Amino acid sequence: MKPILQDQQGLLPHYAAYRAHLCQADAGLDERLRAGRMQRVRFASLAQSYDLLLLDAFGVLYRGAQVIEGAPAALAALRQAGRTWRVLSNNASQSPEQLARQLTGMGFSIHPSELLTSGMAIRPFVAASPFCGLPYYWVGTTDSMADYGVEPERLCVNRWPGDGWQQARYILLCSNRGYYGSPAQTQVEWLLDRQPLPILLANPDLVTPERGGGVSVVAGYTAAQWVERFHCERIGLGKPFAPLYALLRHHFPHLEPARCLMVGDTLDTDILGGAAQGFATCLTLSGAYAEREEELEAICAQRGIRADFVVRSIAD
Repeated sequence: MKPILQDQQGLLPHYAAYRAHLCQADAGLDERLRAGRMQRVRFASLAQSYDLLLLDAFGVLYRGAQVIEGAPAALAALRQAGRTWRVLSNNASQSPEQLARQLTGMGFSIHPSELLTSGMAIRPFVAASPFCGLPYYWVGTTDSMADYGVEPERLCVNRWPGDGWQQARYILLCSNRGYYGSPAQTQVEWLLDRQPLPILLANPDLVTPERGGGVSVVAGYTAAQWVERFHCERIGLGKPFAPLYALLRHHFPHLEPARCLMVGDTLDTDILGGAAQGFATCLTLSGAYAEREEELEAICAQRGIRADFVVRSIAD
């Protein structure tokens, strides 16, 4: 069973590691992250100033099973006004078609082509990397393997008979759903203890809120545990890391970063990732910080991350 965390202070070093990794690759990023003005604006007015709007899903469109009030109408208004937008999600468990059906059931009008998920970044990243053609151990659901796996019939060792799983050359982590306490946990820990295999992390999110309080750990947290324990390399594919944005640029080859606005509810993935790409950034208070507005300045100072703009929600 996945751990539930009541105290989230232990997550801060993991968030800091994401920031440090990106700042190491971009000497000017630290200054840009600290320079965000956190300007309070109305989203409807802000959206008119950018050619491409990138919207996180969880915390921007919905929160748990609840739709963010006014969010479906806000997306519809953007469409009617001729604005170009995409939902940019660290979801590596659902296909775009599945996620579109879920959002449609919540009242949104969204086509799968308007969704870019971190799972979609897996195949193009692997194809252009030294991992191309190598066998891998899949950590995730069977459905997501079919949607996002790299030649699963040939290269996914989970499908190989007997002890074939021992031939894995890297770990491909999409989701930790069903991982803890399963044979997969025993096998992955055996592999990493024997040799610190690289981790390709499709969903870098660390936690997700639980309805009864506290947070449930997701794939990014599991990868962080492996890094600490086995000293293996972690390669992030979703926000805030580059591969998902490379996929975005494939869809928008003439994208001008300064004309793009990243809208999200978390500093450590949405705002950090957008700033690293040179995008303007907008923090919504409809998700992770919905009940922590009074602490926001202190949180930003602690993280060393400030957004350019702050809105109540995209319905504001």
